Amino acid sequence: AFLRGDVDKALENMRPDAVSFRAPPLPDPQTYHGPEGVLQAWADWTADLLELEMTTGEFIDAGDRVVVEVFQRGMGKASGAVVEGRFWFVYTIVDAKVTRQDFFNSRDQAFEAAGLRQGLA
Repeated sequence: AFLRGDVDKALENMRPDAVSFRAPPLPDPQTYHGPEGVLQAWADWTADLLELEMTTGEFIDAGDRVVVEVFQRGMGKASGAVVEGRFWFVYTIVDAKVTRQDFFNSRDQAFEAAGLRQGLA
């Protein structure tokens, strides 16, 4: 829903006590709390980019967690340079609602957080 720009729908799928965490070595690692925190996490994630495009790759079922491969492309606001990246988000689901979303720089980090074997094909 976030990727489609449907923020209201995305927030409907999150618990009021949801947590978002941006893990190191990503810039400015921190933890965000509640719906306002979720929105702030996304705002901080995209603040320095123009013409942001995000698409998904793999979705990996890890029981009560879902690992999502995310591709991002945008233009730096200050530099005008094209910025591309591949990231991994882990969503923890309880009672059909997201309780946690974690942002990772690597597949291995995401798999470890999701309780999957590192290097799983």
